[in-house]
Amino acid sequence: MDTLFFLEAFLLFVAPGPTNALLMAGAVKREKAVPLLIAQACGYGIAAACWFSLRPWMPPGAILALKLVAAAWLVVLGLRLITSARINTTKDGGAISVLATSALNPKAFIYCLAIVPTDAGPRALAIFWIVLLMITAATGSVWLLLGSRLGEDGRITDRVAGTALIAFAMLLLRPLIPLIAT
Repeated sequence: MDTLFFLEAFLLFVAPGPTNALLMAGAVKREKAVPLLIAQACGYGIAAACWFSLRPWMPPGAILALKLVAAAWLVVLGLRLITSARINTTKDGGAISVLATSALNPKAFIYCLAIVPTDAGPRALAIFWIVLLMITAATGSVWLLLGSRLGEDGRITDRVAGTALIAFAMLLLRPLIPLIAT
């Protein structure tokens, strides 16, 4: 692993996205950050373990199905935030939302199938998995810090985050439009 690898991975996971929007919204509400970061790490860790183990046998149809499931989940979360049916981050609800969103996040797919070298052996994949957890903890902390600086009222942040989640779902579906139209 070189510096460029770490930079690519950091930029991928620090970019705005659904998990980061939920972390920011939770921080605006002044909720406990540690459960949200643990949920994020577990979600990405589960996703990476699945992608790394399934990588050699991944049929093209499975990728399409996963994109549809991920897009549907983003729309549900986005609508919940926009309509002020707030995601309750004081209990397990917020952590569960972060965990599920991280597990379905296309960033894990990109990391595992595009950034990690295809010829990496099992031991190297274990190291890449640990690196993923460290990088997502660092980038998640950035978004929690940003959310904590936005103020007491989380309504505007919820609506902005909800709109962002729906926009990410549409971007995820955009390449599929030609397939659906035929």
